[in-house]
Amino acid sequence: MSLKILFRGRVLLAIIIFTTITCTGIIYTSIKSLRLDREHLSLLELSKNIDLEISHSRIFLDDYFLLNDSSKKTRILNCFTTSNRYTTSLDSLIAEKYKGNRKSELQSSLEEISKLVNQLQNKVTASLQNNAKDFNVAILTEYRDFQLAYQELDRKIHDYILHENNGFRQRVFTLLLLTLFLLLVCIFLIYRIINSYNAIEKQQALRALEVEYKERKRIAADLHDGLGSILSSIALFIKLIEKDCKNNSENKSLVQVKELSAIALENLEATINNLNPSILNKYGLLKSLEILCDKINDIGEVSCVVNSTNPEIKLDPNMELNVYRICNELINNTLKHADASKLHIDIQQIKKTVVILYRDNGKGFNPELIRTSDEEKMGLRNIINRIESFGGKYEINTGEGKGVEIKLSFMI
Repeated sequence: MSLKILFRGRVLLAIIIFTTITCTGIIYTSIKSLRLDREHLSLLELSKNIDLEISHSRIFLDDYFLLNDSSKKTRILNCFTTSNRYTTSLDSLIAEKYKGNRKSELQSSLEEISKLVNQLQNKVTASLQNNAKDFNVAILTEYRDFQLAYQELDRKIHDYILHENNGFRQRVFTLLLLTLFLLLVCIFLIYRIINSYNAIEKQQALRALEVEYKERKRIAADLHDGLGSILSSIALFIKLIEKDCKNNSENKSLVQVKELSAIALENLEATINNLNPSILNKYGLLKSLEILCDKINDIGEVSCVVNSTNPEIKLDPNMELNVYRICNELINNTLKHADASKLHIDIQQIKKTVVILYRDNGKGFNPELIRTSDEEKMGLRNIINRIESFGGKYEINTGEGKGVEIKLSFMI
């Protein structure tokens, strides 16, 4: 349980780090984009307002000369005052927010605009004070110079905005690349964590199997050397007593005791063989399964075949024991419940993966019943638990009247 908690904690930490950095990048991008948009709009709006105020002063000046409307004087002067205020605001915005070569270009253009506006204001004010009746050529020249200077300023502002936007796009693209790189790093870390977790789980399962194997072997040896020797001695003494006894009734009792001791010895040998199959130790996995199938074939009710293109499959002794027990359990299930006439076991080793394919032509079953408490499926659940205990996988393909096909695979 602690291993699972540690594994989940590491995966969660990697996800949290990636999510935090990604969200921070998104928030930064959004704030920066909004700030740039607001500043660029302010630049365009202020520069456009300067042009509009000067254009209005020209219109009002036309009205003053053509219609002799003296009320336009105040409005003309207000246009210049407002234009100077916009110029000052634009100069402050550029000086505060923008740096580098493009800032000096913008400021030089803005200084030229400010100078021309002041000159134009002075000439228009002097003309109004002198009660001139028509445009002075110098005033028209100043207006024309202002328009040319404003066009240059407008062009530089648009170039500067384009340059800033391109730079921002590059930073966003770099941020996306870094985010993608971080995602790949997180995926790699999670992959490593999962692999480490699976390796630790497999190592623990193999250690558990090894402990079980050694314990079974020790118990089998203890039974053989202890209880087996005692039962053998009892059988020997019964034979000696049987020779000395002449009473038939006593002989009958001795015969019963002799039979019981023989049964006890047989059961003990079966228990020892179940704990540590001697046939497996002597012949190996494939040969042991072939001998088991030969015994089934001798009965004649079910045809049993064991096949492998690699007869030299080498497994760890405790894993070999588990595979033998799995195959034995599958055969027992077929003999007890399937009403089959054929069963086939195919064992292959593909690089470091062992694949066991078991098939019979019996009546099959509903795979959903494996999850129920049906005692007939207890053996199959034990097989699944055993194969999963050392990191293996299983596939079950069956149905009512369709026979059974079970594929088991595990790494060695």
